[in-house]
Amino acid sequence: AFPASVKISPPKEKPIDTIILNGCECEPYLTADHRIMLEYTDDCILGLKIIMKTVGAKRGIVGIEANKMDAYELFLEKTKDEKNIDVKLLEVKYPEGAEKMLIKALLLREVPAGGLPMDVGVVVHNVGTAVSIVEAVRDNKPLIERVVTVTGKGINNP
Repeated sequence: AFPASVKISPPKEKPIDTIILNGCECEPYLTADHRIMLEYTDDCILGLKIIMKTVGAKRGIVGIEANKMDAYELFLEKTKDEKNIDVKLLEVKYPEGAEKMLIKALLLREVPAGGLPMDVGVVVHNVGTAVSIVEAVRDNKPLIERVVTVTGKGINNP
């Protein structure tokens, strides 16, 4: 994981025009991001706005996999009056949630080999990070907890 503090402090020579909020699970069978999008939708959107303002980006995109239609429809409803935030549906294919793949799928921009998303004017944050940023700014809460997926045959009562 790349430090969020670096992502929200890009060098002046690398202006950021777009923030992508990654709502794709990074591995099959994970559900933590899905639950965050359903249970903390408003905080995800507020976090996106805070990040956009912090880096001076004029556009925000929330990328959500097609197997999470409930989250997609919820985000569409909650952002319908936001002129600079788009919600995009993505194919369910591994590794669509990887930063460089996500940027290519949503913006048709290619991050150069050895480069960073900020090299093409983009910063990508996970939905959980967006919620944590809101909790830090609004609630003065440090990052002391995280939503995780607990699954498998050994779990009787999830």
